[in-house]
Amino acid sequence: MSLATLESLKQHLFQTHAEYRSLVREHQRADARLQEILALPHPRPDELEESALLKRRKLYLKDRMEEILRQARAAV
Repeated sequence: MSLATLESLKQHLFQTHAEYRSLVREHQRADARLQEILALPHPRPDELEESALLKRRKLYLKDRMEEILRQARAAV
């Protein structure tokens, strides 16, 4: 599948698949918060713990989005 086709499929899923859209938005929020923490000059221990949790959550969300993409590609 070409990159343009993959991006088109992602865009289609974002518009039509509620779970995929929710996962993308949550991933974006987690990434934004992680970037805030990483930009801190001296993060507190709880912020370091939060960053580790955010990284794991982002991986989970990305894996789930990829699973939905695989299912959509198989259906085409």
